[in-house]
Amino acid sequence: MATRRPSFFNFLKKLVMTEGIENIYRKPKRMRIYLKTPAQSLGRKELNRITSMVFTWCKNNMGINNRKAYRPIWSLSSYCDDCNIVGDYDHIENEILIYYKNLEDVRELIATCIHEWQHQLQPCRSKYNKFKGSYNKHPMEIEAYAAEKLHLSNCWRDIRNKVNR
Repeated sequence: MATRRPSFFNFLKKLVMTEGIENIYRKPKRMRIYLKTPAQSLGRKELNRITSMVFTWCKNNMGINNRKAYRPIWSLSSYCDDCNIVGDYDHIENEILIYYKNLEDVRELIATCIHEWQHQLQPCRSKYNKFKGSYNKHPMEIEAYAAEKLHLSNCWRDIRNKVNR
């Protein structure tokens, strides 16, 4: 006589008896997210959720450029032509792009969002291309990097509990 395979019902019955019914339906714990958490260890969905929280924080705490015809839009993209950049602001479309494959950690994600949001507040369309110096000496870039330093810790303090819910 051939041996019978245990049916799914028998398997489930054995699992309930050994593990208990409450352990079968328990959701797996989410890993805690810190500023130093590598961006590559988080999925696109999680990065999208964090980015949404950061841009909501920016809108509420840094303001919106009312000279624009419509509110800024943002998106996560995995690809970019220049592999060294992590974010870009398109002043014509009023769109912020975050290149998540180039990010090192959550701190860099938040800093990039704040940096690009600061460009959204600046008069980039009329004044950005008039400066003839280098990128690092551009007054609007200096202002955007200063905004990163100023707002990063406050932003993380306000959103970290929501991020780890």
